[in-house]
Amino acid sequence: MGVDFFSINSLARGSSFGTPEGAKEFFLSINSKEETSFTEELEALYNSYMLAMEKCGLSEDTLVFGRFYISDIANQKETLRQSKIFDVLRKGAVSSIQQCPVFGGDVSLLVYHIKRNNSPLKREVFAYDSEDRRNGAIIYGNHYDLLWIANFYGIGQFDSYMQSHEVFQSFNDILNNNGMTMLDNVIRTWVYIRDVDNHYEGMVKARKDFFNELGLTSETRYIASTGIEGFSKEVNSLVALDAFAIKNLKPEQIVNMEALNHLPPTIKYGVTFERGSRIRFGERSHLHISGTASIDKNGKVMYPADVRKQTLRTLDNIKALLEPHGADLNDMAYYIAYIRNFKDSKKVMEVLEKEIPSEIPLLLLEGAVCRPSWLVELEGTAIIPDSNDFPPFF
Repeated sequence: MGVDFFSINSLARGSSFGTPEGAKEFFLSINSKEETSFTEELEALYNSYMLAMEKCGLSEDTLVFGRFYISDIANQKETLRQSKIFDVLRKGAVSSIQQCPVFGGDVSLLVYHIKRNNSPLKREVFAYDSEDRRNGAIIYGNHYDLLWIANFYGIGQFDSYMQSHEVFQSFNDILNNNGMTMLDNVIRTWVYIRDVDNHYEGMVKARKDFFNELGLTSETRYIASTGIEGFSKEVNSLVALDAFAIKNLKPEQIVNMEALNHLPPTIKYGVTFERGSRIRFGERSHLHISGTASIDKNGKVMYPADVRKQTLRTLDNIKALLEPHGADLNDMAYYIAYIRNFKDSKKVMEVLEKEIPSEIPLLLLEGAVCRPSWLVELEGTAIIPDSNDFPPFF
């Protein structure tokens, strides 16, 4: 029993994992074709998504979260928000990020579904601002509740520290209003930074200060995370946050993932996120791999200016994180690869096509990593069987 991979068509891939005791999870990655209008791309994306749901026995009632990656948010936002596929994705938490897809057209999509005994998910969907941009969803399960937030774009003073503090505070308020805390329940964050070379430092300091206030330290735990260039609002917004939390977890269900012979703790160079987090359920574990790059055990960049070797080292680091938990690259349910230089795409894909399963959901996006000398970064989630006394997922 493990993750199953499948292709829907030349543009859509999927993965699934299920057990008799728990729910069945699906990740779908869908790309669009080049050389058509953006409206036509969205129509084709919709058709691929409908086909994928039909083949997998999914529906709007099983939707949890979706994220659009687009090439030009200023000129594409309204068309996207008025499209049929966006209307479908609004049934869950939905994010839209400017990170240009490398292959195909101007838009790609990652979607997450949970299928539970052919019964619809019980959920509430929220909008948190007057523009209906900041949004979220609570998915109620038999044993756990999932809280997702999406498109929490920075507001206020044009300062990445101030905007980052505000989005984390807003997320924390939502957690508290739903009986959760940052320390006990948050599993994964994605922080998108406009002009990462200049504004990443402000976000890092704000996050560190905020976490210290809430008791997230090197002595307790941090949160699996990706911090990458991207943005979800056209102007004046320097950061954006997507995140999810799980209610009713016990502390011992959250296991920090380390590989100290390959990667140091992030606090060694002043950053506060976990390399990965394993979440143990009664019959499966989720292994959330943070944004990972070509780094050595001392925190130094390996193979500057060589994107192929950096990609291989990044995969080696992910292997090292997975191995102590009995997992490997074939257990990943999806990958997202970010590249600083659009021209490096073929070199990165040459490596990935040799190293990871051919049908695994994969998106390759233009997104600068937090150090200029890092040319590529990878993230994703693995799912493996488990057996313990905790309640099953979901």
